[in-house]
Amino acid sequence: MPKLSPSAIEKNKSRIEEAAKKLFIKQGFHATSMRNIAARAGTSLGNVYNYYRTKEEILGSIIDKYQTTIDGRLRSIFDEIDEPLKPEALMRFGGQIKKMVNDHHDFWLLMYIDVLEFENRHFRKMFEGLVHNLRRRFATQFDDLRSCGAVHGDMDPAVGFTAVYMQFFNYFLVEKLFGGNHHFGLTDEQVIQQLTNMYCRGLLEDQTTKRRRVTKVTKKKTQKRTT
Repeated sequence: MPKLSPSAIEKNKSRIEEAAKKLFIKQGFHATSMRNIAARAGTSLGNVYNYYRTKEEILGSIIDKYQTTIDGRLRSIFDEIDEPLKPEALMRFGGQIKKMVNDHHDFWLLMYIDVLEFENRHFRKMFEGLVHNLRRRFATQFDDLRSCGAVHGDMDPAVGFTAVYMQFFNYFLVEKLFGGNHHFGLTDEQVIQQLTNMYCRGLLEDQTTKRRRVTKVTKKKTQKRTT
């Protein structure tokens, strides 16, 4: 029997993994057998076992390849951010997270399968140490924000940026996977704008500023009545 070239082996493995992925998404991991995968891939059961000892090994290979793609995508997105908590940067960031979620629909479906059937065994590393990693990635920018007094003294900008990232991410996951249908009652662009404003300016108005504004308005009304 002729020995297969590396490219032929990778082609066979890709066909098997693509078949497995579709079955996992359609009927779940535990409801899918190696025999099902072989039939869907159009190959023999023995050939599947030539490449993978178990179906969890297949799942792990699929996730690892997707994870490499997602990691590269996120690095590219983060590399474009000069000032992570600047409104203009967050607006662009929100749009990029939307595109990333939309471009990798199957990956997020597998993530939920992993949560349901493996207690997030395979995807856990995607979120572990997230704040620490972002703090290290934007250490210079976050230090500059603190030194110039741009953030409240008791606020950690790394936690804030992580919260923005996860809010964008979760919003678009709900839209993409759960048929959110604009579940905030706004367009995607309006949601990005609202979340950016909330994180950059705060949800509640500063009371001192509010009193000054009310006083200013009252004075204007008094002047009009006097006139």
